[in-house]
Formats: sequence, C-alpha cells, structure tokens
Amino acid sequence: MNFKEQYFAIWQQVWGLHKKYFGISADDEQKWQQLDKECEQLHGQYKNTPQQKFVESLLLSVIAELERESKHEQRD
Repeated sequence: MNFKEQYFAIWQQVWGLHKKYFGISADDEQKWQQLDKECEQLHGQYKNTPQQKFVESLLLSVIAELERESKHEQRD
C-alpha cells in the first residue's frame, strides 16, 4: 500500500468511529466504553508502525470532539 492509500485508510477508519459515535450522550457509560475499546483496537493495529502517532493524534482529536459535543448537548 502506498502512502496515499495507507493514510486514507486510517482517515476512513477514524472517520467511521466519529460517525458511529456522533451524538453520544455524556452519561452513556456503555457507549463510551465501546468507543474506548474500538479506539484501543484501532491503535493496536498501528502499534510500532510509522503511522502510530498519526493514528493517536486522529483518535485523540475525535474523542475530544465527541466529548465537547456531548457536553454541549447536555446544556441545550
């Protein structure tokens, strides 16, 4: 797989998590645990690879966005 294909595949996987968990409630423990598990699995796929830091950064960004949105939804 070339550079473009590798990084596009990573973007797609992380985007899939973002779509799946968008709108998650801040108090939905089960969903947050599922998200955590899926993030760990995805991170594990790229452990000790040149793409590991990229995956970590994307996952952390998506989690931060989901948390921000879940808190925003509670206030509305």
